[in-house]
Amino acid sequence: MKQMIPGFLKCFLFGALLGTISKYLDTVAVDGSWLADVFHYCSQILSRLGIWVLIAGMIAVYSKTIIRAAINTCVFFAGVLISYYLYSAYLFGFFPTKYFMLWGSIALLSPFLGSIVWLAKNHTRLAYILPALPMGLMLSLSLGIGAFYLDINDIDELIMYAVLCVIFYKEPKQMAVSIVFSFVLALLIEIISPYHF
Repeated sequence: MKQMIPGFLKCFLFGALLGTISKYLDTVAVDGSWLADVFHYCSQILSRLGIWVLIAGMIAVYSKTIIRAAINTCVFFAGVLISYYLYSAYLFGFFPTKYFMLWGSIALLSPFLGSIVWLAKNHTRLAYILPALPMGLMLSLSLGIGAFYLDINDIDELIMYAVLCVIFYKEPKQMAVSIVFSFVLALLIEIISPYHF
């Protein structure tokens, strides 16, 4: 357990840093300068779901064990949420409890999802199917998919999808199966989900 604590602490601090940066970028005024444009672009990236799926996926995949993957992703999101909302409270003088509780409840799923992502990379047979879960979610964020059309909604998240393909790659057949299933899942998300990010 003592050997695991520094890894957990790094994930928490990394999350806290990203949460603080994300909130700070929300406050930067767009004044037409190139630096403000860069900040605005980074703010847009951090305000979308895709980057958080990618970062959490990388944390889970590169954790040494499934237990570490579960805990690392959980403490990462704890760091993000705590720092983001504490900084919000500092800026605006009140703590947005309702939003904190909402996103905190969603973050409670992260250990389960982190475990799935770890298995997607590290389990021989499940590596054909499970990568399609984060990949399909990312694809649904980046593409508009319908019965007779395919449209790019967000090029950044399409690039993140390609990064996930590289991360989960084991062999050509495995990746081909994962890509096919990710398209099927993305289509199902488009049809079923009442929320589109």
